Amino acid sequence: MNPSVATFTVLASAAALVSELSAREAAARLHPLIVHGERIDEAWSLTEVTAGPGVARLTDAAARVQNLPGVAIVRNGSQTGIVQLRGLSGDRVAVRVNGMAITPACPNHMDPPLHYANPASDDLIQLYAGISPVSVGGDHLGGSLAVSPRAPEFADKAGLLATGELSAAFLGNQDAWLSGADLTVAGSDASFRYRGTVATADDLRFPGGTVRASGFDTTRHNLTGSWRTDGGFLSLDAGLGFTRDSGTPSLPMDMIEDDSWHIGLTQHETMDWGTVESRLYVHDIDHLMDNHSLRPVLPGSPAMDSPATSRDFGWRGDLTLPRRSDTIRLGLDLHRAELDARQLAVATAMTRDTFANSRRSRMGAYADWEHEFSREWSSRAGLRTDWVASDTGAVSNAILPPPGPQRNAILADQNRFNQADRSFTDGLVDATVAVRFKPAESTAFELAAAVKNRAPSLVERYLWTPLNASAGLADGRTYLGNLDLDPETALEVALGLTHKGANWNLACTPFYQHISGYIQALPIARFDGAGNPVLKYQNLDEAELYGCELVAGYDFTPELSIDSTLSYVRGRSDDTGGDLYRIAPLRGLIDLSYRRKSWEAHLECSWADEQSHVAAIQDERPSPGFAIWNLRLARTFAKCLRVETGVENLLNKSYADHLGGVNRVGGSDVAIGQHLPGAGRFGYVSLGWEF
Repeated sequence: MNPSVATFTVLASAAALVSELSAREAAARLHPLIVHGERIDEAWSLTEVTAGPGVARLTDAAARVQNLPGVAIVRNGSQTGIVQLRGLSGDRVAVRVNGMAITPACPNHMDPPLHYANPASDDLIQLYAGISPVSVGGDHLGGSLAVSPRAPEFADKAGLLATGELSAAFLGNQDAWLSGADLTVAGSDASFRYRGTVATADDLRFPGGTVRASGFDTTRHNLTGSWRTDGGFLSLDAGLGFTRDSGTPSLPMDMIEDDSWHIGLTQHETMDWGTVESRLYVHDIDHLMDNHSLRPVLPGSPAMDSPATSRDFGWRGDLTLPRRSDTIRLGLDLHRAELDARQLAVATAMTRDTFANSRRSRMGAYADWEHEFSREWSSRAGLRTDWVASDTGAVSNAILPPPGPQRNAILADQNRFNQADRSFTDGLVDATVAVRFKPAESTAFELAAAVKNRAPSLVERYLWTPLNASAGLADGRTYLGNLDLDPETALEVALGLTHKGANWNLACTPFYQHISGYIQALPIARFDGAGNPVLKYQNLDEAELYGCELVAGYDFTPELSIDSTLSYVRGRSDDTGGDLYRIAPLRGLIDLSYRRKSWEAHLECSWADEQSHVAAIQDERPSPGFAIWNLRLARTFAKCLRVETGVENLLNKSYADHLGGVNRVGGSDVAIGQHLPGAGRFGYVSLGWEF
């Protein structure tokens, strides 16, 4: 590992931006100053980040990684951190939380997988921004992100181990309060760990007023019991999560209730001949959204409730066999997702199925081979196959417009869908290869290529009639599924270069990805109530994404340094004649830091260029660029008490992140259709006590 590259990556990726949509997002940046164990692994482009000390573990996990090269976050509200890696997001990116693949209950993904992550300060976040090994998983095109708990701690011999961390914070942009506890009690053979967080926030304030429907209340509890075995450990974990009144102003509804629970069993055994790991889990979500509790009902839109449930079952087993200059990894994994969602008209109590007993199952197997030819040359190659089966039940609908052409079209949709064959099986084969050349300790090159595949999602395939459900695209348009969709196939090539000087560092990764059968919604000869064409999911002949990531750092003195990141991606399709929707613009972060003994100070500038490459099909609006300055100070007392304070958006600049979406809530200080603004100038303070 290149330690200097790791150093500037720590600073750049952990440094904070000003809060864009919520106190939760801002709180995630309260601890950019010390992030233990953060690094870039030069081999195979793996970025590993610990969740960070103190209050950072209370916050949105998506904000913990958004400053890493190649990463951007799509936000439709305070709890909706959808990961975008090199321009791909949603179901095209593999996100795992505590070893679990989580299917959002909301058809608009207001509860993406990272909504259910509750990382503690020393938990590990692993990121492949681009080409991920086949061992990470299949059925995705982009990179992967995993949030995993650390291995359990045990006491020495017959002693007793008791450790913990208590955290609290206040943020002025939403009068937000956050608190949490991470407690461990362990003997020599058994260990028990509790993690709990509570967070509450009002609506976001910006220089022009407040953003209606942007507050939230969340509570999370996690308990893990672990037992030492001859070669490792066995852990049983369970968790509960409760979210109330979480606004999503970029979507037509808000998240009023979201209750989740999970239970899982993990085994890790290391023997003389190799390592065996396995994970078995169930994750369940009970979700309620509506358009009348946090916002006024817009004219012509009746008050609606929309309950939904999602349940995931999963198991995976991995075998690692080290052999001199080779490392062989073999594995199997199974996953099944169940989704139900319906709409309820408040005035009439009539219901309409959105998804009725929809099911998606995947079975995968892989082989991965890593080989060292010499001290300078090494390679990694993998092959994976997945079988994806999906099915859904017949739908029913009692919510109908008055007699006429629109009513007849909806009834025809229902009849056509219920009589169709709705059972599908897709076979996917992925292959990856990477070659690494390290001519000196200061320089490394990596060339990687991959063929990846993804089967259509439940939303893309089974949305049976035009509805405002788009898996988080949040463009205000009406979408229609397609039973005739084929899988997507992507070919990606990336080149990584890193170099270390005496007191400076540079890393650059250009990439190109070509996708055949890209699933994109296109206009059809049918119109919604606002006169816009309905968008139906279809396979395009091709789409392409290309760009580059750059990280750099310079040490003026052992105490004073400057570090930066830059990310750029462009997404296009000749089939649509233009740009792909909601792609992050050229953006970056500059961090000037000073450290001396127990003190730290950071002056940061987060910036983004204008985004003029917008999708005409979705009527996407361009957004101007911005640069935001933040100042933060921190001190650690007696190596256990950490106090931090700072000011975000020092110049009180009005700005909006392009990926923050547009407002769809009436009665707000933000006009409907206008980009949601970031927070104005505000201060914060946080405390963290370790014992």
